[in-house]
Amino acid sequence: MVAATAVEKLPALDADGDRITVSGLSSGAYMAVQLAVAHSARVTGVGVFAGGPYYCVGLNLARAEGVCMQGSPGSDGSIRDAERLAGLHLIDSTEHLRRMRAWLLAGEADTKVVSPVVRASADFFAHYNKAGTKFTLQPGLNHGLPTPSHGVACDISAAPYINKCGADFVGPMLDTLQAGNLATSAGKGRLLLFDQTEFVPAWRRWWSLSSLGPRGYVFIPAACSDATRCRIHVALHGCHQGETELGDAFVRESGYSEWGAMHNVIVLYPQARASSPTPFAWWLPFNPNGCWDWW
Repeated sequence: MVAATAVEKLPALDADGDRITVSGLSSGAYMAVQLAVAHSARVTGVGVFAGGPYYCVGLNLARAEGVCMQGSPGSDGSIRDAERLAGLHLIDSTEHLRRMRAWLLAGEADTKVVSPVVRASADFFAHYNKAGTKFTLQPGLNHGLPTPSHGVACDISAAPYINKCGADFVGPMLDTLQAGNLATSAGKGRLLLFDQTEFVPAWRRWWSLSSLGPRGYVFIPAACSDATRCRIHVALHGCHQGETELGDAFVRESGYSEWGAMHNVIVLYPQARASSPTPFAWWLPFNPNGCWDWW
């Protein structure tokens, strides 16, 4: 994998924009679910590491760190809300969810996002496509992205929230979501550091009214820079894992790029950043932990 050396403009590629898959950890997992359901006409698969069901918070912010992380929200409310919002044409038709593939992992030792929350998300997707939904409760895993050999111990919840669990989970997740696009032998590719500011309206940039970081990453398999029309996978980091706080640790240690090379899948790593209002900058968004605003 060729390393990112300088900030570039996100290149234009002939990618397949109609079969996007998305996944994430923690706030990234919650956001992945929101994206998958809202844009189900184009998103065909979702991977969830410690994330809850669609529209769990609704209009009650107290639910965010309450029942939607620490309780047992169930899936019935999320199903009703998805149907209601689709009926109002505020999100894509839920008919698309009948071909959505969902892969979900909960840590048995996770006390930040407890397993009934992740199971509720699995039940939501299984309501539409039971055969395409896979839920796993992993013994000994705390709150973090499990990897074969990187990060803190598997049973610890601590920065960088990458856990050394002796087994690969990103690979099986992508295998499930990339139906009909089987992995081959390890391929090559390049990792680019790109300018995210072009995706923030000028007036928001002027007033710093965005928690999108200044830079993002994208891994482009060698074949995707040539004539091959590749699919896209969006990998969303969790809180405290963005580029401004951790550099490229999430990008390099998660395993996404290696599996992207094997599947010939472009992996997009958007980056959020921390921000908090002050008496001198009261307009800043309140995002002290650099999370994705999934509610």
